Amino acid sequence: MAQKHTIQILLSPLLLPLSWIFSCIARLRAFLYQKGICKSYHPKLPCICVGNISWGGTGKSPLIDYLLKRFAAGNINCGVLTRGYGVKLEQYPFVLNKETSLLKDIKLPDEPYMLLQKNPASTIVIDPKRAESAKLIESNFPQIKALLMDDGFQHFALARTLDFVLLDYDDLNPHSDFAKANWNTCIPLGSWREPKHALHRATAFFLKCPPADWDKIKEHAQAKLESYQKPLFIFNIKINALTTLFENRQNPQHLKTYALLAGIGNPLQFQTNVEKFTGIPCTKTIFLSDHANMDTHLAEILELDMPIICTEKDAAKLKNYPELAPKEIYYTQTNVELYASCFTTEDFDTWFSRAVLPLIHTAQ
Repeated sequence: MAQKHTIQILLSPLLLPLSWIFSCIARLRAFLYQKGICKSYHPKLPCICVGNISWGGTGKSPLIDYLLKRFAAGNINCGVLTRGYGVKLEQYPFVLNKETSLLKDIKLPDEPYMLLQKNPASTIVIDPKRAESAKLIESNFPQIKALLMDDGFQHFALARTLDFVLLDYDDLNPHSDFAKANWNTCIPLGSWREPKHALHRATAFFLKCPPADWDKIKEHAQAKLESYQKPLFIFNIKINALTTLFENRQNPQHLKTYALLAGIGNPLQFQTNVEKFTGIPCTKTIFLSDHANMDTHLAEILELDMPIICTEKDAAKLKNYPELAPKEIYYTQTNVELYASCFTTEDFDTWFSRAVLPLIHTAQ
């Protein structure tokens, strides 16, 4: 979700020249890597980057989870390279797997930990320098045959085989004045990390959009992206179940009221999905910043006198607070559904089997 902060709107005349400067620097940086003036590490394994053109809330982590499961279904062991936002570890690269996730004296980043919980056989390497993570996997994990780089579209220090670029629904909504103002508008005035020329680097585009909304924006989205002639795949995040966070055998079927807790890029969409799944409007919302420190919100959570529903990512954090165990807390179990495509006659699974899997098998 790319909606602007109030400060961006109020200070827009001052931020416009800074946005131009940011855009020029981003293009120059990409040019220097493209021409080899700045050096990239080329991994021995095929590397798929899953990244954004704008800031978060586009469904990047759920898509990585989907790809991990898709590779696992084909008996392909895929390693994840992630920066690990929100937590500074004492050692990098840090290998996150079934064994290290049990270490009690290490606070782990929420998104990598969530991915491991959903894919317990995976190996996730945390390091802001993704090239170092790739080298570690190449040297120590011969069973891994492919790499998934999390949030790396602007991380040129590691070369990639394919770029999967997630777009923001708000940028492609023709009914929103925000979309007109934000498209191709870089930080700090807008939410884009690079100008639109960067989209030519994409192998494929992905858009998180509820099925009911796709027909409303389809024509506009196609017009915006037609010049790039890259496949566009549309996906939805579906809630399958509510699961109790602590083992106290609660039954979510009895819910009549609840508070919603979300520290993600698009909490309003999460609220819509939960209310649709439960059939009950939430009584209270606690919307936190992405990668928020739960220590500062613990007292507010403890004071709640009603059940709590949170995201899978927030559940990874809350699980570390035993004082919350007496409370009735549920988290949503979700999965990605890819249901439409543009600029290709193939659905995602067919395209993936034709365009992606052969690259992995050839490298083996």
